[in-house]
Amino acid sequence: MSLRAAAIDIGTNSCRLLIGEKSGDNSFEILARELEITRLGEGVDKNRKLKAAAVARVYQALKKFRAIIDRYQVEKLRVIGTSALRDVDNAYLLKDKLQELDFKLEIISGEKEAELNYAGAVSNLENDFLLIDIGGGSTEFIWSEASEIKFKSLDIGCVRMTEKFVVNPETEFKTELVNKISNYVNDLLASELDFNREFKIRGVGGTITTLAAIKLGLEVYDSSKIENTEINKKELDKIIKKLSNSNLKERKNVKGLQPQRADIIIAGLIILKAILDFIDSSELSISDHDLLHGLIKNQLNI
Repeated sequence: MSLRAAAIDIGTNSCRLLIGEKSGDNSFEILARELEITRLGEGVDKNRKLKAAAVARVYQALKKFRAIIDRYQVEKLRVIGTSALRDVDNAYLLKDKLQELDFKLEIISGEKEAELNYAGAVSNLENDFLLIDIGGGSTEFIWSEASEIKFKSLDIGCVRMTEKFVVNPETEFKTELVNKISNYVNDLLASELDFNREFKIRGVGGTITTLAAIKLGLEVYDSSKIENTEINKKELDKIIKKLSNSNLKERKNVKGLQPQRADIIIAGLIILKAILDFIDSSELSISDHDLLHGLIKNQLNI
């Protein structure tokens, strides 16, 4: 049996597991992939503390992951936490709980998150690219400049923006609400980013891969179909309008959209639209190769 590694990403909105087996000097085969919507970031933007109920949800998800990892006889493992865990002062609640599962939690910086995203996606990228990862709590921007990898992490994510602006996620998104979120994101982009060149845009992360699944109308999520899907701004506008004109119950029935994401997806897509407008880009390509792939590559020395 070749070397096997597992990686777990504990994000603001979901927990994800990837298990890979080395299949060559520069490649690995995916053995297992799991995702559980756990909403760890519930209330974090407002209170800067993890809720006990959110910690319990993550624990139950990772208990399932532990059984899968044991079944595959994994030799290497890394468990990382991102935006929500960077933003709180009681992350020890989760760290202590996960020790019961023999998991050592690493809370990584925005810079490290960007590095891992780059490592996961780099094999599919050209030199003049901007990699965007819209998560639950933050959005990462990664690009190359004079052979150096640059990054910027901003506190705009689908969960964070939903909690900040959406009073009642059960109802339709009125134009005023869409504009309010869009204006907030635009102001932050203008104050924090200064790009003076054209980029090809590559998108990763749950918001963007869900966008691809909606475009493709996938009944069951299929990573191979998501990979390299392209979407233009006109298609994005159409999907935002369709979802905004639907209430939560209707959104939960949209093909390609996980019901657990139905309350936060519009805010995530508004962030993406604002980014494309800011960068003056008309389209992006979508990838399912993100920081989990970077973690596996790192452990398998690929």
